[in-house]
Amino acid sequence: MAMSLKPLALGVVASVLFGCASFAAQAEITLLKQDPQAGDPLSRLNFQVGGSIRPQFNSETTSVDKGSFKRNGFDSASRFRFSANYYLFDDISWISYYELGVNIPAIFAWKDHYAKGATDTVRRQLYTGFKSKTYGQLTFGQQNSVYYDVVGVKTDIWDDDMLAQAPNNGISGDYDGSYHARKQLKYKKSLGDTDLYAAYLFSDNDYLPGNGLRYQRKGGGSAGVDYHFTPDLTWGLAYNYTQATMKDPATHGSADYHQDITGTALSWKPGNWTAAVGGGWYHNFLTTGIKKSDDYFADNAYGTEYFLGYTFPIGHYNVKTLKPYFMGDRLKYVSGRNYQRHDNGVGLSAQLDYGFRADYEHVFTTVTGSSYGMNLIRLWYDF
Repeated sequence: MAMSLKPLALGVVASVLFGCASFAAQAEITLLKQDPQAGDPLSRLNFQVGGSIRPQFNSETTSVDKGSFKRNGFDSASRFRFSANYYLFDDISWISYYELGVNIPAIFAWKDHYAKGATDTVRRQLYTGFKSKTYGQLTFGQQNSVYYDVVGVKTDIWDDDMLAQAPNNGISGDYDGSYHARKQLKYKKSLGDTDLYAAYLFSDNDYLPGNGLRYQRKGGGSAGVDYHFTPDLTWGLAYNYTQATMKDPATHGSADYHQDITGTALSWKPGNWTAAVGGGWYHNFLTTGIKKSDDYFADNAYGTEYFLGYTFPIGHYNVKTLKPYFMGDRLKYVSGRNYQRHDNGVGLSAQLDYGFRADYEHVFTTVTGSSYGMNLIRLWYDF
């Protein structure tokens, strides 16, 4: 797949870089604008493209990472988006969305700037369905999980984040249903100040974690609610369960797991302030670090994340805003493994003209058995 997508990815990257010289990039680019006209089927289509190019540099305060691809500079989840909205009748539209993750250094084979074995491209999302103000939105495919939409997204707002979130700590967020869930049927309906979510996870193919074992999702489901107290204050609550089997082909052994994650998060954006806090309880979800099918997932663990920042308007020297912030997280196993980590840090984000942005963060981390600091720089170009 990586080899077959490489020419496509190269073409996409080249087209975007060329387009950067032509567009003032700050929003999605509309290639076809919807304006329904009788007898003109194409006039019913709205088609947009967008994306983000994200080079990043991580440097630990020790010399442990000296010469690593992260210290040398790497791609931090660059992606390209394609969305379509086709008006059918009344207030019902057919919608489709595709998001392609691109590892630019891997595409161009820039040595020491990507992880060994890293793929050139990855499918982040691909789904289709129907949208209606009256009946809600129903979509199928690989898409954000209900848990991420309701809980995770609220604290996924700085660079070195999601370290204590379920979507970043399971066996794979695409397969276990916690992040970009594959083969997911998802429904969303807004009722006044409340957004209701529900999803069904179909069985999936085996996932190979690279240790000789095989993980297979048998099924699952999730539910969530977002309540908007005010336009600036939102509280979310979500639950996700997954029925899975861990198989060991070498011994022909297997074990069934009922995986549960429950989480809640609060987002508050009064004026120039941004505050968010969230947490979750994870049952049979985080790994024990043991390569045995019947002891692969830890019984219980929890994670919390928090953020506080203030945006200063600048409007000079191509700098739109400056946002200093404080952030942190905590991940702790209650049973099944002796492990915990605690991160605290400060950051500064500069939003520049033409869709450019630069972030700096210093994070101090304490994990079981060690502690270290890290300096992080991420550059952005959003279009």
